[in-house]
Amino acid sequence: MGEEKRKYALPIPRAIATGIVFEAAEKFGLEVDQEKPPEDAFDPRTDLPIKDYVPRIILWGESAEQLMEVKEYIYKKHERWITNIEELRKNRMEQIRRKFRK
Repeated sequence: MGEEKRKYALPIPRAIATGIVFEAAEKFGLEVDQEKPPEDAFDPRTDLPIKDYVPRIILWGESAEQLMEVKEYIYKKHERWITNIEELRKNRMEQIRRKFRK
């Protein structure tokens, strides 16, 4: 039997854009998962959600150091995105306007 590698988990806050998370997962070769819902999140008879439960994304890596690097990468990207959001929106609106003018 092979030796089982220990996996390390990095829960990502819900406020982080999923595009940033998936980009980081691909760049660092991480496994993407989501947290398991609490027992009372679903109605047992219908299996429908009874709470506004949104699972957090969990990234799995091989080392704590790797996940610290990933966390820093994600938070820097997120901060840059939040800082430039108005400019990004203006650019996107202009892009859409140009398409409609044609």
